[in-house]
Amino acid sequence: MSDGSQKGSIDGIELGVHAGTIQLGKGRIALVDESKPSLNILEVDHQGKPVIAQSFKIPDPNGKWERAGWITTDVNKRYVAVGSDFDGSTEQQVTLVDLQNGGQWTVSLQTNEVVLATTGKSGTEEMHTFLAGDPLRLVVSSGGKLDAYLVSDITSGNPAPTRHSSTALGAYPHGPLMGKDGDAIGSTLNSGVETLRLTRDGFGSPVSAGYPAGVGQSYRPRMAPDGTTFVGAQAGRVEKGTAWNLTPAYLMSGPMTQGSISSVKVGEGIATRAAVSSRFASLVLTKAGGDDLILLDRNPQTRIYDGGKTEIPLEPLSAGPKAGQDSKTAETRFIAATKDGEMIFVSRGGEGAVTQVSTSESKARRTITFPTKLAAGGYLAVINPAEAPFDLGGR
Repeated sequence: MSDGSQKGSIDGIELGVHAGTIQLGKGRIALVDESKPSLNILEVDHQGKPVIAQSFKIPDPNGKWERAGWITTDVNKRYVAVGSDFDGSTEQQVTLVDLQNGGQWTVSLQTNEVVLATTGKSGTEEMHTFLAGDPLRLVVSSGGKLDAYLVSDITSGNPAPTRHSSTALGAYPHGPLMGKDGDAIGSTLNSGVETLRLTRDGFGSPVSAGYPAGVGQSYRPRMAPDGTTFVGAQAGRVEKGTAWNLTPAYLMSGPMTQGSISSVKVGEGIATRAAVSSRFASLVLTKAGGDDLILLDRNPQTRIYDGGKTEIPLEPLSAGPKAGQDSKTAETRFIAATKDGEMIFVSRGGEGAVTQVSTSESKARRTITFPTKLAAGGYLAVINPAEAPFDLGGR
């Protein structure tokens, strides 16, 4: 709906919001339909009309599918892989599809239990999924490790591929990172960010950067258009029971494989996931006194998003959180931005509307209405058929 009018719709899809979407270029995105489950390729033509161009059913032989963990594509956008998220299980699966010839394979992988950083007890972590390296490998996080498997081994029909290489990974990965060239991967961890390059034989040495004091984990990082800078919203570490409107919020950014992080405090309250453009990173901060769309400029020399700050007031949500009340019962927002940063879209959870903000004018341009309520903020993605993708992981 580039002009604010609905161009089409697709019914019967339960979007896997944990896995999110991957931009594949030429107006295509990959997403998981949890209701079947299936991995779908949605294509939007130049008139804005959507259609499911390809669909691959995800095997569920034991009937225990819970949700997709993470999805990923390779640098050539030929393959897409989606990992399972069987809670508490060391047996996981990955479905790999070949968009070029329609091939599909599912492999079973054995992961490990670890002492969780969050509880101090033994348990399982989410399994990150990457398609990276040369030769191309499926890399998964596996309880304190990264394990790599040759894609050629999987596509030969081996349901239990041989591990190609392995290396240690820090505690509690939650948010995979991969550079646009597909030669470096990493994760936001409980205490910082860890990245490493892939070599032909395995993995290079890890590069770690700790979060500044008082800063919490970045749960949903994404890559900037340069394909080498990661960006994510963060919440401060606070004592149990601290009110939502007293929780510090930050925006984090840093370069892949260089071991540095910048965390800029943007205020106190609830921050959305970040959206990032070539000019600035943005998020919405819900405060006790109202909501602000916050932009942090990109430093062209360092590529870090720690420059000038712009705040654009937004009309409060009708059912947004109230100071002194439990924020879990309130509505929330989602945010998306164009690559050039000219337009930002902010959903109004529970109200079936999205605010389109012109950043050059620093004000809302219009409100776009939707046929659904966009409960919990909904999920937004900006698709431009003419632009090349730069983030190879689902967000």
